[in-house]
Amino acid sequence: MKRIIVYFALLFPFLLAACSEKEDVLPNGEEPQTYIPFEINKGVNISNWLSQSDKRGQEREQYFTEAEVQQLAGFGFDHIRLPVDEEQLFTEDGQKIPEAFKLLHNAVKWCQNADMRVLVDLHILRSHYFNAGSSGTTVIDGFIDNFENGENAWYPFDGTQLTVDVVNNPEVCEANPSSKVLRMNKMSNTNWMAGGKGGFQLPIGPDAGQFKYLHMKIRKNMKSTITLTLEGEGIDPVYTGYTNNKVNEWENIVFDLVNIQSGPANGYYTKLAIRPDDGPSEMYIDDVFFSDSKEGSNSQITIEVDNTPLLWKDKEAQYKYIDLWKVLADELKDYPNDLVAYELLNEPVAPYSSQWNSLSAQLIRELRLTEPERKFVIGSNKWQGVNTFSELTVPANDPNIILSFHFYNPHLFTHYKAEWTDMKDLNVAIHYPGELIAQEDYAQLSDNDKKIVDPYMGTYNKAVLESLVKKAMDQAKKYGLQLHCGEFGCYSKTPRADKINWLQDIISIFRDNNIAYSYWEYKSGFGFCNEKGEVKDQEVLNLLTK
Repeated sequence: MKRIIVYFALLFPFLLAACSEKEDVLPNGEEPQTYIPFEINKGVNISNWLSQSDKRGQEREQYFTEAEVQQLAGFGFDHIRLPVDEEQLFTEDGQKIPEAFKLLHNAVKWCQNADMRVLVDLHILRSHYFNAGSSGTTVIDGFIDNFENGENAWYPFDGTQLTVDVVNNPEVCEANPSSKVLRMNKMSNTNWMAGGKGGFQLPIGPDAGQFKYLHMKIRKNMKSTITLTLEGEGIDPVYTGYTNNKVNEWENIVFDLVNIQSGPANGYYTKLAIRPDDGPSEMYIDDVFFSDSKEGSNSQITIEVDNTPLLWKDKEAQYKYIDLWKVLADELKDYPNDLVAYELLNEPVAPYSSQWNSLSAQLIRELRLTEPERKFVIGSNKWQGVNTFSELTVPANDPNIILSFHFYNPHLFTHYKAEWTDMKDLNVAIHYPGELIAQEDYAQLSDNDKKIVDPYMGTYNKAVLESLVKKAMDQAKKYGLQLHCGEFGCYSKTPRADKINWLQDIISIFRDNNIAYSYWEYKSGFGFCNEKGEVKDQEVLNLLTK
């Protein structure tokens, strides 16, 4: 009996080995992929160059150079994340733009010479922008123009017969105390002369959630009927009129857009035209705005909107996305697999995570036909945030995938007073670590500001940040894959001492857990260098590299 036990004990390791080998055999007789190491640790994003930038020609070429790559390597960075946009690399019909691809190749070769790796990140598509929201409601303002800034967005239909310009108010009075107004001077007896206001894109008409009246102040040198035209692409124009009661005095008038003989205004109109008179005349207008009531002021309405990026609504847009990657990958395929990785899409914002999981899996299948060992970088739906990482699925048996998350938690802190956010005018003290906004400061906020800060209220410290990062760590552990933080950082308006505290904690968490990171960003609002590549914040740079 003892001999039998010893026999099985000796045999057991061989059985385990045999089972292990069988588990590596993929279905349909496919060979398992070879794992390719991609050594990255400390990196930085090169933003505003081949992404989110209007720079072209020599200006774009000189914005980021080989000398800067060498400098970054000297600082201690071992990789760059390189955001690229479709509109920078491709024409609308999908043709490659040679100048942009030359810069892309330059960047890769510069990094190769500096012993750095490159994550080529497809940042923005024509069909997908990460700041786009989902379907829902939005509040829009009915205001169009009050001319106080002196700017004139109106133009004459016929500049030889009608002049339209912003001038000083000819009669500053209680009825109109404004200092600047718009003057229309019609000099002949010709037909339809009109001032125009383009691009307001407002829903106007009788339906719920639409503006129904146009208000303005006028001052005319004669009594006559003023004709108004509203025009929009794909909808019939509508006409209405108003006869002024006063001459050479300011008067408030209202155009009824509900009861119009030519048909009710109903849709998104892009042009407002005014016909002063058939004969010579002079007219001033001011404070032009739409309202949902005849007696209303400069009002707002709530309307249904669909901001879902086209990528998630149109199959052709998805096919184009896959084809773009095939072309891009064909350009980059000759670079070593341990030099260049492909980040498939920056911060997907699909209505449902399953949509992104399905599309990314389809793209990976296509690209694996030609590049079985290239590193692909993917993150979860909804801005690659840690809170959606559990919803991310990746293809099985593919060791050459890097999972990447972005970390800007709490967003109110890292994007404090950022001009492109709803918190740009927020005036309240914020803190890290500890209670983000003190209760006594919160109590002083307006109701609107409270709505902005409410989602972020709470206490934040290193333990809290680490509990959030762990959500991404758990998913990487589940799949046995490399983990990377593709973006993190604080905007320049975040209080200095608190910003340093936050950076110290999050970088420490990354290093303690072997998470590679790419700081957002090298230059611009989050960066540690100025536009010339000169260090402007040595303390932040030291935190990232030392």
